[in-house]
Amino acid sequence: MDEMRMISTLLDEQPSERSIEEGRARLEREVRSPGRAPRFSMPRWKLAVPALAAGAIAAVTAVAVGVSSGTTPRAPDTTVSAVPMSARTVLLSAATKIEGTPLAHGRYWHVVAQERFTMTSGKSTYDTSLQNGWWDAGPGREAWSAERSLGSRYLGPAKHGPRTFGKGGKPQPERTTDSGPTGWTKVKVPGGHAFRLQEWGGLTPPDVRKLPENPQALKAFLARALKRLEKAEGGPIDPAEWLFGNAQKIGMTPASPKAMGATYRLLAADPGLRVVGQVTDPLGRKGTAIARPVVKGGRHEEWLVLDPATGRVLAHEDVQKPAKVTGYRAIVSYGWTNTVPDYPLGKLG
Repeated sequence: MDEMRMISTLLDEQPSERSIEEGRARLEREVRSPGRAPRFSMPRWKLAVPALAAGAIAAVTAVAVGVSSGTTPRAPDTTVSAVPMSARTVLLSAATKIEGTPLAHGRYWHVVAQERFTMTSGKSTYDTSLQNGWWDAGPGREAWSAERSLGSRYLGPAKHGPRTFGKGGKPQPERTTDSGPTGWTKVKVPGGHAFRLQEWGGLTPPDVRKLPENPQALKAFLARALKRLEKAEGGPIDPAEWLFGNAQKIGMTPASPKAMGATYRLLAADPGLRVVGQVTDPLGRKGTAIARPVVKGGRHEEWLVLDPATGRVLAHEDVQKPAKVTGYRAIVSYGWTNTVPDYPLGKLG
């Protein structure tokens, strides 16, 4: 199959059963892989902050258990309005709006996001909420990462978690109590992560500033990237999943408004998407959600929540149908800035 036909497959037909099964297997591998961040998040540096009083993060998964506590904010079950139009219409409208956004400039591209997920630390599992921020001057330049915990709740022993050992080789006791919020801590990190596409397959993803602004040229660009990824992964990848994941990531980056619009125009041709309607995202903002099934015929979907006024991404949510949010990443703020917050300095754990 040539490069153009790879993405054309997405635009012309539903993913095959084989592609869906392979996608599900890949998701399961990501969930079980220690140290792997959610597919829609930035690289997670292990910060030595008191977000968990008993040690560093061992693994993170993208799907959270739907529980709540006094210390952990619970993602609200989404209130859905009547469906007003097709997913294609919503995405094309968002493309038109975002393409009219004026270009801005600054020293750092910043993005602050709030997440909720299930975390494994040693033998224990926690329902965790946190905020993280990036201030990135670009590849080879200065960049900062900051994080604070909003709280975690102990869920019980991890099914597949490793034991944590001390310096003497003896097992360390695991914390089994809830934890409260912490303050921000920042560390200096390599520059450029905020400027790149979704990180899959151990490859260095392209710089978003190099994305073509014409939909057909972007289609060919992504097809070449997908071909490289399939070679690295050792097998075929569902092009619909590939494009949906990159649309989430591009929405958090300094990609040009026209490149973002071109991404929406490609996504609008996916017949497997549906418009959910107006929803309230985890931060209380109104947006329009576009849904993609994680597994065909299953109860779980990925939702991309768009700001109807600007076309920008507000949040990505993991949802158990019809509207129960089980995990999310919501964008608190983004854009160019000339300063980095004066948070206390931490260190990589």
